Amino acid sequence: MQDPGVECSVSTDLGHSATARLSDPVRGWFEASFPEGPTPAQAMAWPPVAAGEHVLLISPTGTGKTLAAFLAILDRLFRAHAAGTLTPGLQCVYVSPLRSLNYDIERNLATPLAEIGRRLELDASPIRLGVRTGDTSAYHRRKLRDNPPHILITTPESLALLLSQASWQAHWRTVEHLIVDEVHALAPTKRGADLAVSLERLAAQADRDPCRVGLSAICRPDEAIARFLVGTSRRCRVLEAPPPAGTPPIEITVESLLRPDESPHRGLSYRRLMRCLRRVIDQNRTTVVFANTRAFAEKITHDLRQAVVSGQWSVVSQDPIGQPEASPGRPDETEWLISAHHSALDAQRRRTIEAELKSGAIRAVVTSTSLELGVDIGTADLAVQVGLPGGVARCVQRVGRSGHRRGAASRGLLLAATPAELVGAVVTARAARAGRVEPLRTLAAPLDVVCQQLIGMACAGEHSAGSAFELIRQAGPMAELSRADFDACLAFLAGELAAPAGAFEPEPGATPRWTAPRIWSRAGRFGIRGRRVACWFRNNVGTIGSEESVRVLEQGVAVGTLEASYAERLAPGDRFVLDGRALEVRRLEAAIVHARPAGGEPSLPRWTSDRQSLSPELAGELAAFRAVAAHRLAEVGPTGLRAWLIATFDLEPGAASVVVELFQAQEQWSEVPGGEGLLVEESPAPHGAERVYCFHAPLHRAACEALARATGARLGRRFGRSLTLAVADLGWSIRLPEEIALAPEEIAPLLAVDHFDDDVVEGLDRGELLARRFRQVAATAMMILRNPEPGRRVRVGGVHWASTRLYPLVRAACPDHPLLRQTRREVLEEYLDVPAARRWLQRRPPVRFRALPGLSPMAAAWIEPNPAEALQFESPGAALRRLHARLLGNSSLAGQLVTNLPPG
Repeated sequence: MQDPGVECSVSTDLGHSATARLSDPVRGWFEASFPEGPTPAQAMAWPPVAAGEHVLLISPTGTGKTLAAFLAILDRLFRAHAAGTLTPGLQCVYVSPLRSLNYDIERNLATPLAEIGRRLELDASPIRLGVRTGDTSAYHRRKLRDNPPHILITTPESLALLLSQASWQAHWRTVEHLIVDEVHALAPTKRGADLAVSLERLAAQADRDPCRVGLSAICRPDEAIARFLVGTSRRCRVLEAPPPAGTPPIEITVESLLRPDESPHRGLSYRRLMRCLRRVIDQNRTTVVFANTRAFAEKITHDLRQAVVSGQWSVVSQDPIGQPEASPGRPDETEWLISAHHSALDAQRRRTIEAELKSGAIRAVVTSTSLELGVDIGTADLAVQVGLPGGVARCVQRVGRSGHRRGAASRGLLLAATPAELVGAVVTARAARAGRVEPLRTLAAPLDVVCQQLIGMACAGEHSAGSAFELIRQAGPMAELSRADFDACLAFLAGELAAPAGAFEPEPGATPRWTAPRIWSRAGRFGIRGRRVACWFRNNVGTIGSEESVRVLEQGVAVGTLEASYAERLAPGDRFVLDGRALEVRRLEAAIVHARPAGGEPSLPRWTSDRQSLSPELAGELAAFRAVAAHRLAEVGPTGLRAWLIATFDLEPGAASVVVELFQAQEQWSEVPGGEGLLVEESPAPHGAERVYCFHAPLHRAACEALARATGARLGRRFGRSLTLAVADLGWSIRLPEEIALAPEEIAPLLAVDHFDDDVVEGLDRGELLARRFRQVAATAMMILRNPEPGRRVRVGGVHWASTRLYPLVRAACPDHPLLRQTRREVLEEYLDVPAARRWLQRRPPVRFRALPGLSPMAAAWIEPNPAEALQFESPGAALRRLHARLLGNSSLAGQLVTNLPPG
């Protein structure tokens, strides 16, 4: 049922009438620059934006969404200038999730502003731009505050920071347009929930409600995203624009790094990966390579460059559009043709790479996620995904980085190193070609975000609690916020709960020390506790979880950052890779690593990042694919299955044979898991005296982890022994001591729906996940500080301290603390998917049991490679007594044990 406040439109006004509405100088510039006319996205968006409507524009990557959003606004500003009514002050605020995209937007707007100004015979454009991000210098921040531009380009965090400053309050009065780019990347996250509240706060201070424009290449369901964009009280027009006429469909190829009759071999697959990347880079003008981690992006960049330096590979620039000038952020010329780009690199270095990409100087850039959103790479011909992207939307987004020229196709190559990756890539590519993008799920009233917003509001001045509650609830993600939860957040920040408002670790291992409340609250009003809290807010604003980091300098020039937990193990002489180059540690001081170029084989830094897993929809498609492929194997044999894979999934014959061999081996060893039921395989562990139970289920990782926690808790209670979990998409494994064996009839009770949620929580409590997640929640709510006060040598909470010491103290002092409730809800409903797991159990899936002599091929491919976590059900005393009893059975060890036991 459609939201009555959301109007979906498909316009046929795609030609001359759209530009006819523009003023002469703006229309003249556009027609001279784009003689082929406006794209469908532009023609559809300009009229409602000009009319001041709230608009969500959905259009494929590379279809001119920037001008679709901005040109009607620029036209209004130039008309005001011509009429003599253009006044100084903010008119438009543009927000995107990436700093790199902000600088790209600034460059893309500077050109039309300058050229339209020249058409008006002006020395400079009367419309001024300004960029405010975390990289903006203190000098430019003051300039923006004292003389704000007409168009402010910023990030969610910087906008929240500006809203907290009293000196900016008057500037919001004149804002008439709010543009949110890449809205699909923000809507399902805490950053998005935080931004939604910030937009409501800005709109409340404007003289009239600003027109909101949301931009997205992939957005489902559009009604929910529109509600996220405009809040609970406004109407929104959703525009779905087709690609320009003549645009070819997306092209995605899957290639296997594994050959038929081979077992997965990491070294061999990696050498083939390097050869494949060199080949496609040679064949294309610019290639964008996506790796799933920053560390892997660094390794690929380093090894590609080494191939150039060693003479194994010759790569040259092809018809450069313009050679960028030398920059302190760019390495020597033998290396800059292949570059790395990710969030741990210095901002200046990233901007240099982005400029070189636009000029066509770079032949390849290797990235993790930092370039998957709307940075324009006009010369990119191909996007390569190493491994699985995890979802159809992410696949489409990454492939869409290529083919931005009119008439060019977006081309992608998915490289798979294992049979499991190959099967996942096959299913992902087919869904992406068909446009089956997963629906986005927005968050519901995250309480840690509420706390941070309340501190920001208090920094700006005194507020009524009732008014603040109503204002926050106007944001789409906060519509379900209850007054009881809001009051609990206020009470926490004001120090009115049993657990204090803040804590820090005075020294490693010491008992946490409590700090003062963040706000005062009395008589229905609240405000900031003092300047020190405002300083804490400025240094810690934002919801992005990050570890403590140290800077890396090469001869005084910033290269990037390393996580402190990795850097603290480095010593002078150690080598590591950053910016695709091998660096050697010269010395370490405070939070800085001084390094110099080095040779040899460097180590890879470790950066903490979110796990890669399949979307629920893609996991379901993969499970269905396995069932259909198994049926075809039984019906038409290996030759028929291979032919079906080639014809249906556009696989080359060798890759199809790899898939066939996996299914044949699974059927010979066990059976292929069905598309609906549960297959349980029992086998001895490859190493150690353990028994492994692998559970194959047709569910994504978050649902499988919920099931794994519940089954682990039930087994731990029954046997009183600790166990080990490994969780993956499509299944999980539990390792038990070898003397414990389960009969087939004992499996079904492990899957009972009764008390399922409670058992999931017990499985969580016996592990570390809740404590680790609490650290992120506490940092967002500013109970602990990611960044200490400048100049203070106070360690304010690494992951181990906040998880192992602070979490149990808060839980003991205040079990109903809002941050504990938020942590539990996040883990159960977001990190885990308890509702999906429960729904599956309620269908009473059929269970099959197999006792095997070893791990099956699919268990080895999908489940076992994943990291394991121990669940502790056995006390240390019980473990010692069990060990004692076991060793007493061995006379040679019994005497040693008795001799070494403590008295009594």
